[in-house]
Amino acid sequence: MNMERMRPLHALVVDDAPANRKLMSVMLQKMGYKVTLAEDGKAALALCEEQLPDMVLMDVQMPVMNGIETVREMRRRYPKWFPILFLSAQTATQEVVEGLRAGGDDYLFKPVQYEVLKAKMHNFHVRLEQSNRLLDYKERIEEEAATARTFIEQFTALGKISDPCVRFLLKPAEHFSGDLIAFARGPDGCLHALLADSAGHGLTAALAVIPITHPFYQMTAKGFDIVSILNELNARVRDYLPLPRFVAAALLSINPATGIAQVWNGGLPPVLVLSEDGKDILHSFESRQLPLGVLNCAEFDTSMEYYNLADQHGQLLMCTDGATEIRDADGQMLGQNGLLQLALQANAASLFDGVSQSIEKLLSGTQPPDDIALISISCPAANMLDLKPAGPPSHGTASTPREPLSPVWDFSLLLKATQLKRLDVVPFLLGIVRQIENGQADGKLFLVLSELFNNALDHGLLKLDSSIKNEPDGMELYFIERAKRLANLEEGEIALKLEKLKGDSTDFLRISFGDSGDGFDFESVLLCDLSVNQQRHGRGIGLLLNICDSLEYLGNGSQVVALLDMEKGAESR
Repeated sequence: MNMERMRPLHALVVDDAPANRKLMSVMLQKMGYKVTLAEDGKAALALCEEQLPDMVLMDVQMPVMNGIETVREMRRRYPKWFPILFLSAQTATQEVVEGLRAGGDDYLFKPVQYEVLKAKMHNFHVRLEQSNRLLDYKERIEEEAATARTFIEQFTALGKISDPCVRFLLKPAEHFSGDLIAFARGPDGCLHALLADSAGHGLTAALAVIPITHPFYQMTAKGFDIVSILNELNARVRDYLPLPRFVAAALLSINPATGIAQVWNGGLPPVLVLSEDGKDILHSFESRQLPLGVLNCAEFDTSMEYYNLADQHGQLLMCTDGATEIRDADGQMLGQNGLLQLALQANAASLFDGVSQSIEKLLSGTQPPDDIALISISCPAANMLDLKPAGPPSHGTASTPREPLSPVWDFSLLLKATQLKRLDVVPFLLGIVRQIENGQADGKLFLVLSELFNNALDHGLLKLDSSIKNEPDGMELYFIERAKRLANLEEGEIALKLEKLKGDSTDFLRISFGDSGDGFDFESVLLCDLSVNQQRHGRGIGLLLNICDSLEYLGNGSQVVALLDMEKGAESR
């Protein structure tokens, strides 16, 4: 119980007649009130500055400042409600109306009858207690809302997004947003973006996107691809949210080394690839799947769309339907095209600025009818993979370390078709190294593991031809064919071994991969100048030659051994 509410109620009596003040004081004290007296409105306002009373009994006709003026000023100064009872010898309707409009709550006509005053004060007391309970409730709700807002902001990590390629806008329809914006880069530098829109508004809608925030950030940090992340997000929504709630979402990944964008869109407006000036739509990733949480894991479709961003400058634009459903001055829904046209007409510094300014102008300072989320991602230039010359031929042939190396630990694994279909191998391996090395594993190691494993799987076992990527829509065809062949893989194996070797001055990690495939003509590849290769394939070996201290292909090319200086990796972080 609030101890402040247990004290005697404080009544302020304002009357220019001493006899009237004395009479009201006696009656109120008899009822148990603490009483303060004032001879006019100016004195009453001064007393209110010292201590605001619980209720006021106000004479109307007074010198210096009359009752109606005083009440009007009290209501202006103090937002907190307290009952005000006018005391008047006049019964004219006009005076009563004027007093009530000024902020009075009731009238009592002189001479004051004790029982009538007691009844009115009782009613005021009840209303005051109700008001105080409402204020307590409001304060508690506001405190809980502030705590919830802080929790959600920390959980979604929106304030930590500082990627130079990304700009975003989030405007909730209420205090909380049911739209979620999340960005993170994986160990290989891949940019993952998640835009989600849960049904409804307010706290309930905001809580609905919480279950997908943590796995998105955690799995991205560990190097999982967006197909694995997507499956986990769908499972989380389905497991944690009560039916029939679901979350419309778009998940995007951009590989800075290849310029390939992968997009999954389940229930959001199209994700647009725009020209640098924003005037042309180069590609539109339409919604082709159902939102997260609608289908179970067995039925859920993770099919991706692909687009090559390396051939042009440009930008990607993602938004929720709160942005596309904004209406213009005529009440017409703008849609994406209308919003883009307004943005171009704004002559802003960038398309994102134009869209943001147009949204703010249309809202005119009011809350939007639906949560609005907007993301702009700038696309890097054409040559995203900066390959340096491969260096001496010893990078591609057997090479002897310049110092003797002694083993510290090793880890071996043999994976067959069954495991290769379901296991995310590279994050698994990176996790092992991090655990053994107390968290020490950098992006270079992830890139090397990814390239070696994908080469063994894609070309060794699945026998994919990378030249497919050079055809129109080749990247999409390549990944579709990859998914099909992996699903049908019945036999084949990949053996791998990780070894930490200690030298006199530094430590190395030796990474060995071997597959049961037919190998490839690695000697002819190594003779090429990989630094000037303009094809969309074949640059992976150039990447490995840049990162690794040595790279050795054995036999028919189905076995490869890479040596990576762990100290250099640590310095690069």
